[in-house]
Amino acid sequence: MPSTVSVKPFELWVIVKNCVSAEKKPQTSAPAASRSGSPALPHPGGMSPEGPSDDVRGHQDASRGATGFTAGFINHKAGMEGVDQEKVKTLVHDMTHGGQHHREESRKDANTEGSIAKMKEMYASLSTVHIREIEARVRCRIGEMEAQRDLSRTWIHVDMDAFFAAVHTLERPELASVPMAVGGMSMISTANYVARKAGVRSAMPGFIAVKLCPSLVFVKQDFELYKQYAAKLREVYRLYDAGFDCGSLDEAYLDITEYISRTGMSGGEVAAKLRGEVEERTSLTCSAGVAPTRRLAKICSDMNKPNGQKVLASSRQAVVDFLSDLPVRKVGGIGKVLEGKLAAFQISTVGDLRQNLHVIAAVFTPATVDFLFSVALGIGTETRPPDARRKGLGHERTFAPTSDTRFIEAKLHGLAENVGEALQKEGLKAQTVTLKIKKSNFEVLQRQLSIPPSNAADVIADAAVHLLRKERPYGSLRLVGVKASNFDGAEMSGNQLTVDSMLTADAKNSEQPFDVESTYFCSEEGCGRNVPLEDKQMHEDWHLALRLSRQPTKRKAGESAAGTRTKGKRDPSQKTIMFAPK
Repeated sequence: MPSTVSVKPFELWVIVKNCVSAEKKPQTSAPAASRSGSPALPHPGGMSPEGPSDDVRGHQDASRGATGFTAGFINHKAGMEGVDQEKVKTLVHDMTHGGQHHREESRKDANTEGSIAKMKEMYASLSTVHIREIEARVRCRIGEMEAQRDLSRTWIHVDMDAFFAAVHTLERPELASVPMAVGGMSMISTANYVARKAGVRSAMPGFIAVKLCPSLVFVKQDFELYKQYAAKLREVYRLYDAGFDCGSLDEAYLDITEYISRTGMSGGEVAAKLRGEVEERTSLTCSAGVAPTRRLAKICSDMNKPNGQKVLASSRQAVVDFLSDLPVRKVGGIGKVLEGKLAAFQISTVGDLRQNLHVIAAVFTPATVDFLFSVALGIGTETRPPDARRKGLGHERTFAPTSDTRFIEAKLHGLAENVGEALQKEGLKAQTVTLKIKKSNFEVLQRQLSIPPSNAADVIADAAVHLLRKERPYGSLRLVGVKASNFDGAEMSGNQLTVDSMLTADAKNSEQPFDVESTYFCSEEGCGRNVPLEDKQMHEDWHLALRLSRQPTKRKAGESAAGTRTKGKRDPSQKTIMFAPK
C-alpha cells in the first residue's frame, strides 16, 4: 500500500520525472481526464492542469507592474505598510527604462516566464493515474516529516529596530523626527521609520530615495559605533543563551529552552525581560519572535515591529493555524522569483502551499521540494546549525571604470592588507587566494591560486597581482576583490565559495556552509554566493540597487554580454592555478 512506502525527497522527484517522461506524447496538452478515461482530479484552486485561469493570470500580470517580477523595492518592510507601491514601481521603472538594469531585468523576467511555461507543461503532461501516485507519495512523505516534528525547543529571534538609524539618533536626537537614511546617494543601508513611510528603505539607491522623499537627511555609516552597541547587545544575549548566534550586527537567535527550565518563566516573559534589558543598557528598542523553530521565530519577530513581540505556542495546531494565511513571501528564502512561480499555480499563502504539495513535487527540483515541504508543514530549523567555521574572508571594492594598471594594483594591495589584518586578528592562515574582477561591461571573472599557509598581506597581494597580470589585456575594470580561504588546519571544502561581498559593509561578512534549509545559491551573473535564506531578499535588492547606481555602459562591437551562468552551476571562468612556492 502507498502509505507503507518510505520515500525520500530526491526519490520522490525521480518518480515524478519518470512519470513525466512516460507521458511525453503529442497530445500532452489534452486534459488529464481525456487521456486516462477517468474523471480528472481536482486541481489546486479549481485550476486546470495547464495552469491558472485567465482571470488569475490577469491578476498576476497586473500585480507585477511594468518590470514583471522585479520587486522595485516594494516588498514589505516594517514601517512601510501605507506606502504607495505603484508609485515606487513607476518611479524605479521610469528612472531605469532602457538602461542596463532594465535590459537585465527584462532578460531575467523572460527566463522566469519560460521556466513557468515549462513547469506548466510538465504538470499538464501528468495523467490522472500519475497524479494519484504522486499524491500517495506526498502523503507518505508528509507522514514521515510529521513523525519527526520537534516542538520541544523554544527559540527567540531578536531583531533591533532600524539599528543603524537608531544608533545615529541616540548620538543626534534631532534626527528622531525627520526622515533619515544611513548611507548616501549611491546606496542606503537603512532608514528610520519616518523615512520608511515615504517608501525609503534599505538596499535602495539614495538618488531614488530622494525622489520619494525630497527632505531626506543622509548620515554617513559608522561601523565602529555600530560594533560598540552590538557588543552591548551580545552581553545581554549571553545572559539567556551562552551559545547564541548572530545573523548580523542587529539580530540574533537564542535557544532559551534551558533558561525557561531554570527560571519557570514563559517564552513571552523571557522575551519581554530581554527586550527591557536591551533598552535599559543601550537605550535602543528591539522586536522579538518566540516560537518552537528558528524559522518561525524569525517570521514572528517581524510581526509587531517596532518594539513589540509575537509568541507562537509550541503545538502543532498553533503552528498550522499561524501558517495558514501567512503570505509565502514572509518566509525567508522565498523571494520574488519563487513567489512568482508559486503564484502561477495559485499558491500565495503557506496554507495554499500545504494544500498543493503534490503540485510542488511535480514541478520543482529536489532541493526546492524539500525546502517548500518543510515550510508548508512548519517543520525544520528546530536546532542550531552545526558549528559554522569561517570558510573564507575577503573584501571587494567598486570604482569608476578604469584601465589604469597602477590604480588597480594599488587597490589590490589595499584589499590584501585588509584581508591579512583580519586573518591575523582571527589567527587564521589561508592556503588559497581568489581574485575577482568585474569588467566595464559587467563581465565577471574569478581566478584562484594555491599558496603556502599564510596571513601576510604581501603574500596575499603578490598572489592577487599575479592572477591579475595573467589576465592581461583585461581592459577597463569597475571592481576588484580579494579573498583568502581554505584555512590551514580546517577541512578543505570541495565546493569553494566565491569572494565575500562588501555589500553589507562588514556587517555580514562571514560565510556559511551550504545548507538548503538555511542557505540559497545566488545565480546573479558573476555572484554565486551562498546567502542565508533570511537575507535572500536583501541580497537580491543589493544587486538591484547596485545596477541602478551605475550608469549604463555601451558594449563595443563584438564584445560579449556579461555573464552566462546558469543557476546551480559554477562559472567556467573560475579556475584554480597551482602555485609552487619559490
